[in-house]
Amino acid sequence: MERTDVVVVGGGFAGLRTARNLSEANQSAVLLEAANRVGGRAYSRESKTDPGTLVEVGGAYLHRHHHGRLAAEIDRYGIRTQPAAPFTVFRNRLGQGEHNSAFPVPIEEATEAERVLYSLLRDAHRIDLEAGLENQGLEDLDISVKEYFDTLDMPPVTDQLLRSWCWNMMGQRLEDASALWALQFVASHGYSVFGVVLSLDEVMSEGTGALTSAIAKDVPDLRLGEPVHGLQQDADGVEVLYGKDRVLRAGHVVVAAPLNAMGSIAFEPPLTGSRANVVAEGHGGRGLKLLIQVQGVPEGISCTGDGVFPTLYDYLPSSDGGRILVAFTDRDSVDPSDDAAIEAGVHHYLPDAVVVGTDCHDWTEDPYVRAPWVSPRVGQFTRAHKSLGEQHGRIHFAGSDVSLLFPGYIEGALETADRVIGELETHPY
Repeated sequence: MERTDVVVVGGGFAGLRTARNLSEANQSAVLLEAANRVGGRAYSRESKTDPGTLVEVGGAYLHRHHHGRLAAEIDRYGIRTQPAAPFTVFRNRLGQGEHNSAFPVPIEEATEAERVLYSLLRDAHRIDLEAGLENQGLEDLDISVKEYFDTLDMPPVTDQLLRSWCWNMMGQRLEDASALWALQFVASHGYSVFGVVLSLDEVMSEGTGALTSAIAKDVPDLRLGEPVHGLQQDADGVEVLYGKDRVLRAGHVVVAAPLNAMGSIAFEPPLTGSRANVVAEGHGGRGLKLLIQVQGVPEGISCTGDGVFPTLYDYLPSSDGGRILVAFTDRDSVDPSDDAAIEAGVHHYLPDAVVVGTDCHDWTEDPYVRAPWVSPRVGQFTRAHKSLGEQHGRIHFAGSDVSLLFPGYIEGALETADRVIGELETHPY
């Protein structure tokens, strides 16, 4: 039987950083990735509507102030970055009207908007980012975003603005998404509401694939197309069942797979308690990132409001002289193959736009991911949150879905890689 010190399951940013750093520390590490590429939910490829144009169909944005580990990786490999597309033209539909300015809240709502922001910040400050949401008596905040916002009695423009951006960030309808998770985003960005939006600051000029490919070259034993089916551990190690009837024995295993993909791995002994229940359920994220190629839309467009796309904004130029826009919504509200619904969603904000086509990677249907960025169902993460990333004997857990500081972000994946490397340093192989 083949043996190694550590098996890393999953070739996203967490798995790549873990396997590379272990190898640099002279530990033998095998990285098994189920798909035929690395990167996980960071995925840059050629546009399906505009061949020759590179697009990001997964996570892409960074902010050097918040995302220090990612910035360090970018600098290490000499990856070029550029500012995210600036917004200069606004077509917002908020509070039964159009408010077409960079700061759409009208002056008559300023005092009430300040009150609402104070309430959000007050509640976000109850969150200790290190403690885990299940350990802090936060159940009163683990209600739906809709219910939480209804209690704030917001004026109309402020109300619609916050609902739109929360829908964007949660990747779920507001009646399904947890208000506590929205507040977690605020806490993660320095306890700042504006920090969440302003974190969409830079992108990698050659796509996230430039960085994941560079890290992958520093992983000595990387095996693609090798899904892991089972992990059977005893006092001395773990047998990893993968591929077609293949077995690899390791001293330890790092599971750096998405939370919703963990349910397809048979753990022996099994996971227990609330963690086992949440892994079996999977988180509720259903977010869609649509890349919509259009004609007749000005550069720098930004739309926020009450449409089926809570946000719709400029991304990059297309080769035909038009633009590619980014729209966020969720899989339950829009079918990404429904061209008529997508066109109607664009026309809600931009009635004169000509829709050329839509590109999307439907992460919910991806067999190796089964969901986009992490977004718990109401009540899930006050049952199990920090425990999702805790050791299970010789099995360790990494990935942005189990990050405490930056869940759902590339930075969160890198954060958890550092945590599990620290765990491994204290255990014999």
